[in-house]
Amino acid sequence: MRDLAINEAEVNKSSKVDAVKYRRPLNPQQLKTLHLLYWYRFCTAKQLARSLDKSSHKAIQNKLQILEAQGFIGKRYDTSYKLVGRPAEYFITPKGVRVLEKAKPNTTNQWATKSLYKNKTVSGDFLRHCVTVTEVSQRLRAIYGDSNKLRRFSKSYMAEFSHYPQWTPDLHLEIPGKGETPAKHYFVDIWDGTKPFFVSVRKARNYVNFKDSGGKDGTEWQEDEQFPAILAICQNEQTQKKLNRQMRRILDEQWDEELVFATTTRQQLMEATKPAQKVWLQIHSDEEPTKRSLNQLFAPKS
Repeated sequence: MRDLAINEAEVNKSSKVDAVKYRRPLNPQQLKTLHLLYWYRFCTAKQLARSLDKSSHKAIQNKLQILEAQGFIGKRYDTSYKLVGRPAEYFITPKGVRVLEKAKPNTTNQWATKSLYKNKTVSGDFLRHCVTVTEVSQRLRAIYGDSNKLRRFSKSYMAEFSHYPQWTPDLHLEIPGKGETPAKHYFVDIWDGTKPFFVSVRKARNYVNFKDSGGKDGTEWQEDEQFPAILAICQNEQTQKKLNRQMRRILDEQWDEELVFATTTRQQLMEATKPAQKVWLQIHSDEEPTKRSLNQLFAPKS
């Protein structure tokens, strides 16, 4: 799980690379690239470089071209991308999945693998959302990863397990427990304008239904684990305020003290640098939202 623009000359060069034969086992960086594309569906070269701890996407451009020539990855790119300065989006191919499964058994699942066959035909909104989810996931790791040992799980990972809602969140975050301190879990959704606003409200209510009745096959959240906080990362402050009102209404209806709703904006998240920063607005049924850090969301109201 842990883990650009391409100029026209590079794109033309890549398109003319002849298919090459698979001569040697893939190295750890190549496998990590395939793994990231497997779990997040689409990534830019800049995001892949960040995951590989490279200073620039140019440092891995040749490596991506080799993987593409071998047929292990593909990319979405056309002339319209250049006009708006949009980078190519890379994805893993079925051939790449087979190589990954052989090199790292038990690190894939049939649900995720099946969905990858649609990578060439998914909508532009879906593709852009996947790239945004990857960007947010990497940002969350940068803010919270080192100090909290943050674990991140993507939709592709969650699809295998019945203790998740059938309408899965974009990300599941876990801060492992320590001593008598229990683990903290968070369901995260990124609302980036690729879906109508009412979908965000329905999904918030879906989490309540899941808590009450279970998800796939009626399976409930993990036993002896605190129910995850529901986090929404909004496109802007206007959308955040609208969703805050809807979340407050849900809490007012439910009278469930275990339900935790909190929101932020993508800009606030991208500007955050320390885990203690109070970038989350926790929603309450009987008072105004309160600013909290990620770790404070499960603390009693002061």
